This record gives sequence, C-alpha cells and structure tokens, in this order.
Amino acid sequence: MDNYSRAGILADIYGSLLTKKQFDTLCLYLYEDCSLYEISEKMGITRQAAHDIIKRSLNLLEDYEEKLAIYSKLLINRENENRIKSMILEDRIDEALTVLHEIVEN
Repeated sequence: MDNYSRAGILADIYGSLLTKKQFDTLCLYLYEDCSLYEISEKMGITRQAAHDIIKRSLNLLEDYEEKLAIYSKLLINRENENRIKSMILEDRIDEALTVLHEIVEN
C-alpha cells in the first residue's frame, strides 16, 4: 500500500483527533486531490501555510498510529481473516479454530 493510501486510512481512523482546520485541509489534499494553490484559495491561507498544515497533520497521524497502532491491528486482523478463510476453504477447520482461539485470547 502506498503512503497516500496509508495517509487516507490514518485520516479515517484518527482524523477526529485533528483540529477542524487541520482535518479540512488534509481532506482537500487527500480526498479531493486539491493542489496547494487550490487548498490555499479554499481555506483562505497561503500555499506555504497549506503545506505546513498538511505536513504537520500527516506527522500527527503517524504519531497517533505509533502510539495506538489501530491501523497495524487492522492489517493483522485482515491477514488473520484471510488465513482463516483459506483454512476453512481447504477444510482445515481445526487449524482455523486454533488461529481463531489465539486471536480471542490475545
């Protein structure tokens, strides 16, 4: 997954922890694919300020992920889900139940 997709997912998870201005600016950048010029026009700020807000916001999202690891846990859960589905499709039910039990215990 590229950094742009990761940033979008982190914004989905942690966006509510940003200020309204940070979140709105980041949304224009990530979801509406606006240029710094377009963001500066829409937000009433300079291009440099838009750049700084985006950079600071992305750093905050990474800091939140480092501390809370929700995105990392989501990836692990998806990986485990795929493993369990494969085991079930291959009629390895006991193995699937063992993996499921390990997940529940942790």
